Amino acid sequence: MAELTGKIFNIQHFSTEDGPGIRTTVFMKGCPLRCLWCANPESQNAQPQLANRSSVCIRCKACVSVCRACALSEDGVKIKIDRALCTGCGSCVKMCPTGSMFFYGGEKTVDEVFDEVSRDAGYYEKSGGGVSVSGGECMTQPEFVSQLLRRCKQAGFHTVLDTCGYFTEQALRMVWDYVDLVLFDIKLLDPLKHKKYTGVENTPIMENLKLMLDSGMSVVIRVPVIPGVNDSDEELGAIGRFVASLDSSLHVDLLPYHRFGERKYEMLGMEYALQGISAPDDAAKEGYRKIMECYGLDCTVH
Repeated sequence: MAELTGKIFNIQHFSTEDGPGIRTTVFMKGCPLRCLWCANPESQNAQPQLANRSSVCIRCKACVSVCRACALSEDGVKIKIDRALCTGCGSCVKMCPTGSMFFYGGEKTVDEVFDEVSRDAGYYEKSGGGVSVSGGECMTQPEFVSQLLRRCKQAGFHTVLDTCGYFTEQALRMVWDYVDLVLFDIKLLDPLKHKKYTGVENTPIMENLKLMLDSGMSVVIRVPVIPGVNDSDEELGAIGRFVASLDSSLHVDLLPYHRFGERKYEMLGMEYALQGISAPDDAAKEGYRKIMECYGLDCTVH
């Protein structure tokens, strides 16, 4: 029987934003949502994706010369990728002398990932950290995540599941015995608005949140705050009331919009829907925090 593999686009060491302490975050590839503000567009498609980092490209056209599918061309400014023709053979990546052409994503076994995260065990012990599994949406690969988290728990590592909440109850039951903390996204409460901005309705997300809380799992709520989407007093207030109605002791992490992932869209030949939108200033962030505190919620603005 073939060894189980997971589709992964990054393993980030020394992470401090994905749970307590110093952590290693495993980013699983593939996501059922298409959030307009997504900072990791390379996470959406489960398959490896060819990208071109034009800032380091010297336009030697070596990649063009070896592409048998004729999917690459040079327009005098940059290398262009015809993704309808690209077969993903990787010839251009092997030929590129600067690393401009590369793939986002690949497959790794549970052993390979566990061996890599284990190298940071000393940092987990000293800082109260551990291993986080994120995405994309990590629960699109529940069998792999379950086996990885089980290995981490056996090794004594603290474990975090970072999720958008869109998965089946069966998938949740595969992993919940091996999860110490859940970072759970709430983006919008209105199902139609949620579908407009993320591509899916939020009914299963809310059901899964309640299931997690009823099962006794430790949960931190995360709210990406996006200008023009959910940053109004009305939208944030609705989220605050909802969270407080579930459990007023829940901690809320507010994640203000940023543009750090914008260049990835260009590298992947994707359109960025929120082009030109500015990140909120400190005064706006303080306003977000006060709204949550109005409902008695402990809140951190990142």
